[in-house]
Amino acid sequence: MASTQPVPARQDSEITDDIEKKVYASSDEKHDYTDTTTYSENGLEELQLKQAEELEARLASGAADDSEYLVKDAHDVSIKVLSIRDDYELPVVTFRMLFLGLGFSAFGSVLAQLYYFKPQTLGVSESFLLIVIYFIGKAWEKFLPSRGLFRYINPGPFNIKEHGAALIMAYTASSSATAIQVISVQSLYYDNQLNPGIAIFTLLGSQLIGYSFAGLLQEALVYPSICFWPSVITPASIFQALHFDGGLGSKRTKIFWALFAGIFCYEIIPQWIFPVLTGVSIFCLVDHTSSVMRNIFGGASNNEGMGLLAVCFDWNFIGSSCLYTPLWTQLNQDIGIVFTYILMCAVYYGNIWHGLNFPFMSQAIFDIDGNQYNQTAILTDNKFDPVKYAEVGPAYFASTNALYFITANLAMGATISHVLCFYWNELLPFFRMLNPWNKTVTVTHDEHYTAMKRYEKVPKYWFLSLLAIAYGMAQATDYTGKSNFTWWQLTVILFLSSFFTIAYCTTSAILGYSQFSTQLDGFYSMIGSYMAPGDPIANMYAALYGSQPTVQGIALLGDLKLGQYLKIPPKVNFLVQVMGCIVGALLNYVMELSIVSQQRAALLSIAGTRLWSVQAIHDLVHCHCMLVVF
Repeated sequence: MASTQPVPARQDSEITDDIEKKVYASSDEKHDYTDTTTYSENGLEELQLKQAEELEARLASGAADDSEYLVKDAHDVSIKVLSIRDDYELPVVTFRMLFLGLGFSAFGSVLAQLYYFKPQTLGVSESFLLIVIYFIGKAWEKFLPSRGLFRYINPGPFNIKEHGAALIMAYTASSSATAIQVISVQSLYYDNQLNPGIAIFTLLGSQLIGYSFAGLLQEALVYPSICFWPSVITPASIFQALHFDGGLGSKRTKIFWALFAGIFCYEIIPQWIFPVLTGVSIFCLVDHTSSVMRNIFGGASNNEGMGLLAVCFDWNFIGSSCLYTPLWTQLNQDIGIVFTYILMCAVYYGNIWHGLNFPFMSQAIFDIDGNQYNQTAILTDNKFDPVKYAEVGPAYFASTNALYFITANLAMGATISHVLCFYWNELLPFFRMLNPWNKTVTVTHDEHYTAMKRYEKVPKYWFLSLLAIAYGMAQATDYTGKSNFTWWQLTVILFLSSFFTIAYCTTSAILGYSQFSTQLDGFYSMIGSYMAPGDPIANMYAALYGSQPTVQGIALLGDLKLGQYLKIPPKVNFLVQVMGCIVGALLNYVMELSIVSQQRAALLSIAGTRLWSVQAIHDLVHCHCMLVVF
């Protein structure tokens, strides 16, 4: 599936031109289409859909030519790797789907929030949820009665659309919302325990804004085949293998289960029996006393080193993104990693920003002597006090951490430039569709999108209404939650967020690159510090409403594309995503409230305990306090 060329080599307009110019007629082909230029718009789309169905049949039977098996671009991925099949009559909104979706939403959100406060980070895997929901759904189908009134509980075979809708709902909820960090910091460090209603609406507002952005962008970043969302191809393929290829009896699924069982058994060794396999460095084994060796070649533990030429035997750390991320994207990431090794060594060993006074890697704040900086000593009423700051002295980041913030801001500009330079012409017609006064009709030629036209779309005013509601929630909770973040500051941040959401969602849709983590926080924190000088709480809210819509927008646009691949009706997709957001936010807050109240002493400790830690929150406090100082 990977290619050595940029994935979007063939665009939707080119596909249309091919259909209009090419005559599908030869002595050895069963299909015979003459002059397709006489076809109407719908006729062209139906012709394209029919050709894709015939191609899929030839590929499945082994009768296709070698050239037809070749995957060259995004469009080929969408029709050759995935099936365009749609069983229109399958039920979607069933009691079984809602029960499984809500149940695993609760499971995922609780687990994600629990491990946010743990020393060990554990994410909820989409593949894990997919497999477990499938097992339980098939067991439900087999063992529960399906006659009489029970037919409403067990409406027959557990189908791909029920499965997909349940997964989208569960995975939407299965993360720790960024707003939880802000709520926790206010409670732990600023003695501002938010009212439960305000906290919940803060969670909902920050997440639903991102969902609104995603809904308004789907015409540009979901419908076209150029936006094939590489990260979604794998789960979509698993769905179709489980439901279209004979379930557990198909050859491809048997291979999958064999690999799954092998990885499951193997992971026992690096996870529990022999954890040193997480990172093995020959150079550190030769000389583990040298700080230079540890800084450059170490890296099995957090902030230990850069891990150059180290070998990892733990699949949990390796991950599977390398299997579906386009080769072109991976090569660019590798180039960036090489520059990272060079730059980090240069700033540290060159003693730039007094780097040698501090650890090689750290997210903490230090004084000039390398001691932990006393942040509370420079605050008065939770705001920056320049008189106290003059007494305590200047604060410093580790040089490599300062380099991270610089390169993160540079990366934002690079992302905008990349999208404008390489994808402007291809995506401009679809972005014109966002203009309600635009009279130009843009034709989207994508077989999956064509197959979805039989379902009623979600009207744009639904997303606009949701955006208005979420914006109102954010404004109300900013004032009632003592955020010190005014209405115009929030409006400016959301305007900037919408701009960067478009850019980062575009790279995620086309290149499969979305691993920017908290890259955007530093930028929005700087903007927040300019708009609300000396106020770390307002600074946090600026980062929250700046970066969270982008994070949420990427996740939800990916789910919309998954729904298009699985032929889930758009209004059902809207329903399950909003339900996942709401359930996740509520349970995130319940877990946060319980843990913070019962483990307050452990969470306030810098080192934490074996069971509880808030390293991520410490990093957040350090970051915003430092930016307020500057």
